Amino acid sequence: MGAVAARAAPSSIGVEGYVRCPPGEIVTGLRRGDLVLIRGPGWLGRAIRLGAWRRFRKDYRRYGYWSHAALVVTDAGHLLEVHARGVGLCGIEKYRATDFCYVRLDLSEAARQEAARYAYGFLGQRYDIAGFVLLGLSVTFGDRFRVPDMGKPGCVSLIARALARAGIAFDRAASELMPADLAKRFGVPP
Repeated sequence: MGAVAARAAPSSIGVEGYVRCPPGEIVTGLRRGDLVLIRGPGWLGRAIRLGAWRRFRKDYRRYGYWSHAALVVTDAGHLLEVHARGVGLCGIEKYRATDFCYVRLDLSEAARQEAARYAYGFLGQRYDIAGFVLLGLSVTFGDRFRVPDMGKPGCVSLIARALARAGIAFDRAASELMPADLAKRFGVPP
């Protein structure tokens, strides 16, 4: 299987388009500062999708399809992601067997460098387990309390902080964002 064609994002500010890659497909030409949304397998991916289903209503529930995210931090295509072991680097090949979407952001080269530099500074740090648990509780109880932002890396919070440095704003605090929030913000359907 080869690479799939890019599509334009439906009127989303800050997005040039996206490339949807079903299992077995891959994308090339990654640029630092761009985003990868992933449909994570297993119980944790299902739990995150359930949380998104709880948070979003009606038509927005479709964005809960995505359960993980990573940021491209080099033009060679290295992804920075936050997982249970902490913040690490991987290649896009890691997700060849998974359904993912590469989101091409409309950023200047300086903004791309700033987002990647900021995110790369977290390499090797521990995952914010407490923040993840608090976010889960907040979503479970209908977002009735705010999750404090301690500046520690979570899958989406690190990406949101990096993209904020590149000039992209979000409706919620970084500590309260889920992969579905990124998909909704950038208009990336399942």
